[in-house]
Amino acid sequence: MDFNDFLLYILIFAIVLLPAVVLQAWINKPEGSMKGESQSNQPAVFRLAHLPIILVCNLGLGSWLGSMRPRKKDIYIKLITIANVKLTPYMVFSAQIVYSLTFAILGAIWFLILPLEQSWAILALLIGAFIGWTTPSTALESSANKRQTEIVKGLPFAIDLVGSAMRSGLDFGAAIRYYVSLGVEGPLSMEFGIMLRQIELGKTRVEALNCMAERICSSEFTSFVGSVAHGTEIGASIVETMNIQSEEMRRARFNLAERKAARAPSLMIIPMAIFILPAVFIVIFTPVYLKIQASGMGAFFK
Repeated sequence: MDFNDFLLYILIFAIVLLPAVVLQAWINKPEGSMKGESQSNQPAVFRLAHLPIILVCNLGLGSWLGSMRPRKKDIYIKLITIANVKLTPYMVFSAQIVYSLTFAILGAIWFLILPLEQSWAILALLIGAFIGWTTPSTALESSANKRQTEIVKGLPFAIDLVGSAMRSGLDFGAAIRYYVSLGVEGPLSMEFGIMLRQIELGKTRVEALNCMAERICSSEFTSFVGSVAHGTEIGASIVETMNIQSEEMRRARFNLAERKAARAPSLMIIPMAIFILPAVFIVIFTPVYLKIQASGMGAFFK
């Protein structure tokens, strides 16, 4: 058996296995709810991370990589906490191993099927391994950033609503409970619900807010928690503090939008140079070239 036959057998195995894996992940797709947000809207890479082959790698190579790369493991723990997905850092390492091997083999087989040299297959193997290795961590980071952005985006409205409830006579805990009872969908409502349960279990308001800030890991929310804690210590009005924080968050979001708008012209240069300018040059110079060819001067340019 030569090397090409061996890769052909692997390709047949992948063609049979991968549809079954994707079908299993789709069938086991969890139903989303606010109470079970950690299982809702998960990317496919996270659902596939619960497959038996990855769970087996989790017990061996995943644990070994976690012990060899403690800093990366801490980063994954932080991202898992922010994204609120039911994963462990060892499962992320295991998913990286499985996906890198799968992408590498498929990339190499694809180029071997084509009438190309084996050096291209080796290059495709390396590129596929790199893509497969970075896919789980990139998906986890994207999920964490998306959830963090949703929380920060909904925080000014939540602060205004809680402040209005407190001006109506409710205390801070009752105002938060009122916001949660409205059924506002999103991760912020779920986090406030967790905070209320922690207060019911004996934590103080400041401790529960600090725990919430550690789970969210957002500078805006950390600033809000610090202001509320400082206002509680000095006896200042929490409502006024929350109003100031709400205005600061809106101003910060407006400044961020202005900075992104200012960066838009510079970011457009790359797609213009790659896609638009070549098409413009083709449209302009093609008639000129055809006229030169028709006039008998084409040999001059050859």
